[in-house]
Amino acid sequence: MRRLILAGLFLAFLASTAASSQAPTDNDQTMRAMRDEMARSKSRLELPIPPSGKPVRPYYVEYRLLDMDVREIVAQFGALVTSTHNRQRLMTVAARVGDYKRDSSNFISEEGFRGFIGPNGTVGIDRDYDSLRQDLWIATDQAFKEAVETYSRKEAYLSSLARQSDIDDFSQVSPVNKIDPLVTPDWSNRNWEQEVRDASAALRAFPDVYESRVTYYLVYATEYLLTSEATDIQPPASREYRP
Repeated sequence: MRRLILAGLFLAFLASTAASSQAPTDNDQTMRAMRDEMARSKSRLELPIPPSGKPVRPYYVEYRLLDMDVREIVAQFGALVTSTHNRQRLMTVAARVGDYKRDSSNFISEEGFRGFIGPNGTVGIDRDYDSLRQDLWIATDQAFKEAVETYSRKEAYLSSLARQSDIDDFSQVSPVNKIDPLVTPDWSNRNWEQEVRDASAALRAFPDVYESRVTYYLVYATEYLLTSEATDIQPPASREYRP
């Protein structure tokens, strides 16, 4: 019986292998939208905390946005199978109620973890100011409401304990500011599809291999980070993701 041998080859190229060029005009409104929405959140967000009804504000808010430009190319024995190119922008919003000593984090009530509805999700890929402001507003509102409810439940639970933890829930750090120029990936400097074909064609030299696939998964990512502690970061970054 002929022996079955499967060969698979996965190659991930980082952003540095694709020449990147700075956009001639930087129309990226991402950071401006994040800063403006952060200012609104710090000045206007307030809710009564049950059961006392005492008004509380978030002492910490964090916005993260990951902008990914992704290419995936698949070939088999020298023939191109698929070649796709897409953009994704993923947003995460966090809000904390309380203080650094004890806040709304690190607690799961008897109802268990209820998942994320709003604070995490995708946003538009066009870097539009108004659209992103709206997405951040909705996500921040949801994250804050969840934090208030969680903090109330956590306080009620901890008050029933004979001894409480003396470890702070969160560490306060000095702000970090790093804003790099926006760059755009240039996938045209190399013939990626031909490279995948050539790499997969090399497996023809092995007669015992009758099923194989070569995948190039190329990702260029820019990560935006803004916190209420005044940390703001926008560096282009190389990332590797495996499907």
